[in-house]
Amino acid sequence: MKRTLFAIAFLLATTLTAAVQSPSQFLGFEVGADRKLADYKQIVSYFRALAAASPRVRVETLGKTTLSEDFIMAVVSSEGNMRNLEKIRETARKLADPRGLNDEQIAQLARDGKAIVLVTCNIHASEIASSQMAMEWAHALATANDAETKRRLDNVVLLLVPSLNPDGETMITDYYRKFLGTRYDGGRLPWLYHHYVGHDNNRDWFMLTQVETKAMSRAVYNEWYPQVWVDEHQMGTDGPRMFIPPFADPVDPDVHPLIWREANLVGTNMAFRLEQQEKAGLIYGYSFDAYWLGGTRNTGWWKNITGLLLETASARIASPIVIDPSELHGGSKGLIEYKATVNHPHPWAGGTWRMRDIMDYERIASDALLETAADRREDLLRDVAVRANAAVAFGGGKAYRIPHDQHDWPTAQFLAALMLEHGVEIQQADNGDYWIPMAGPYSRFLVEMLEPQRYPEVRLQAGKDILRPYDVATWTLPLAMGVTVEKTTMPARFKPVTDIKPETKEVLRKHASQPKPRIAIYNPWGGALDEGWTRWLLDQYGFTPKSLHPADVKAGLQNYDVFILPDIEKDEIASGRRAGGEGSMKYIDELPPDYRGALEKEGAAALKTFVENGGTLLAFNAGCDYVIENFNIPVRNVLARAADFSVPGSLVRVHVRNDHPVTAGMAEETAIFIDHPIAFETTSPGNELQRWVLMTYPEEARDVLLSGWISGEEKMTRKAAAVAMTYGKGRIVLLGFRPQHRGQTHATFPMIFNALYWGREN
Repeated sequence: MKRTLFAIAFLLATTLTAAVQSPSQFLGFEVGADRKLADYKQIVSYFRALAAASPRVRVETLGKTTLSEDFIMAVVSSEGNMRNLEKIRETARKLADPRGLNDEQIAQLARDGKAIVLVTCNIHASEIASSQMAMEWAHALATANDAETKRRLDNVVLLLVPSLNPDGETMITDYYRKFLGTRYDGGRLPWLYHHYVGHDNNRDWFMLTQVETKAMSRAVYNEWYPQVWVDEHQMGTDGPRMFIPPFADPVDPDVHPLIWREANLVGTNMAFRLEQQEKAGLIYGYSFDAYWLGGTRNTGWWKNITGLLLETASARIASPIVIDPSELHGGSKGLIEYKATVNHPHPWAGGTWRMRDIMDYERIASDALLETAADRREDLLRDVAVRANAAVAFGGGKAYRIPHDQHDWPTAQFLAALMLEHGVEIQQADNGDYWIPMAGPYSRFLVEMLEPQRYPEVRLQAGKDILRPYDVATWTLPLAMGVTVEKTTMPARFKPVTDIKPETKEVLRKHASQPKPRIAIYNPWGGALDEGWTRWLLDQYGFTPKSLHPADVKAGLQNYDVFILPDIEKDEIASGRRAGGEGSMKYIDELPPDYRGALEKEGAAALKTFVENGGTLLAFNAGCDYVIENFNIPVRNVLARAADFSVPGSLVRVHVRNDHPVTAGMAEETAIFIDHPIAFETTSPGNELQRWVLMTYPEEARDVLLSGWISGEEKMTRKAAAVAMTYGKGRIVLLGFRPQHRGQTHATFPMIFNALYWGREN
């Protein structure tokens, strides 16, 4: 009888497996083959077909993308777990916030629960291999009947997102197919690979400005509560083949050390399994640090989730590349020379590198993740509660108060609403003040968001330069947003808040009765992140900006009132090429003829004509250098050639002259975000123009830095950070910083809106 039942079960399993098509069978081409790509619609179709055919797979729609595509996530586990997902999620939720549970209750939940691991793919659209690998991996997990796969799926629920950037995946695939087999095969996209923010979609995970970020964050922190998050990326072509944690220094000391131990545990097993299969070029402790907050899994560190980054060397999208051994090099943090080291013991020797290679590395690492999660299921579940309880104790009786009586209450409301969206507890007193108790699982996250950073000066050797930040050195939201937040003792319990709808910003109310200006933004071929962020901000507030390429500018700007020159290097604006340092590689991948061009002399002349005839030219950060060089104005950048000045992205103090239309309504002192060597020196002009110094840096160097890291700040003292002037019938506004940096710097948003209307008031 037992033999008969076993035979029937085996036959049913075999029949089900046979009915589930592989991605290659479903799509009609070999997935992972040279020059073959599945686009996002095909990927979604495959996952839905897989879910229809396999009881181990379910597809959830997290929401719509920026361009209105379905944003999907696959849930993969054993049939038994799939029937009990709500119970599994509830267990994970309790462990993520274990207040009220004793040690035995936590231990019992860990014994009964299932590990939930999240794997996200393809957030950067050109890093496309993981989106293809995801289909193969899901198929293998849905169809395998070996004991080890079943054990893993019995112990683990996998959340698999085949693309965190569906719109970009489609852009890359369409463009790749269009130029396949030409000299532009596998080349770079002529525009941003996200509708608004391009590569910066992985800089948005604490500010939550984009719809994809919001949807994924909601799924992680309000619905599924995973214990481990792995984000799969690609990196450059001419170094190691794959980065796997442990991460590089510096490390943020406010992150619970169990995060690093678990990341190292998972990463080490990944490297072990890859090395067993003779995959060369693995490295740890390289380039990618344990300090920066803004990326996908990084934000999770402060919310008690173990986050890992995987970075695999790239091909030319789906086209293979050949790398000569002499072209392989180090030079980055963790690998000064390209040779065998303890963190890079088996260097890749060079040769042909394919998308198939990338997918194979990613697949082995992903399988190793499931292995470790199954092996350490109870540890992973229990450790989340350990970290959460430690965070509660860390917060103690402290709280943050956002007083109602402050300069910009609507932006203060926005900050409170953002914290609420992050899953932070918010209360409100009768007088309108918001209170944020620190005695919760996210207390470390609150410290990171609401208090200044001091970037750690870690040196590999005494007397050597510090290890540079991977990205920026600060993200202190009260400073960036111009909001007063006080750290104090929690006096009592107030009314819980579940929804906050910020009021309209004062600067927008002031201009509400005015006709909206006609706005153009310069958009170079190849795309510019700051153009995208500027366009996003203006779209959010009801403006309708138009992005102009070089030929559009040369054709004349008579149909516009305002022209915005974003944060783009002056040489790129003028000639389409970056200057680069002495001895740097000048080669850049050529774009097709339809996507080439720069402003050149003709574009500069068109800009001058536009301003002379009454237009407003608004320039941000590096874009100011172009204006200084091409317009006869009494301004120079005193840091243009300062060799001993460095600021990798910090918040600094400026004094504001707020009696000018561009700075109207601003506080007398504010923070600005800077990451470019620029500070203005002005002089009294002749009668042909007027100029106003709108912002200045402090008189003393010690007063400049508010949050982050800076070297050479004494060169900025008493210099201008923002200048406005008349020019012919028009106006020029130079902001030596990004006033809308990644949608974070609400404190300086008013300068943009005011500049749009300057001279156009009733």
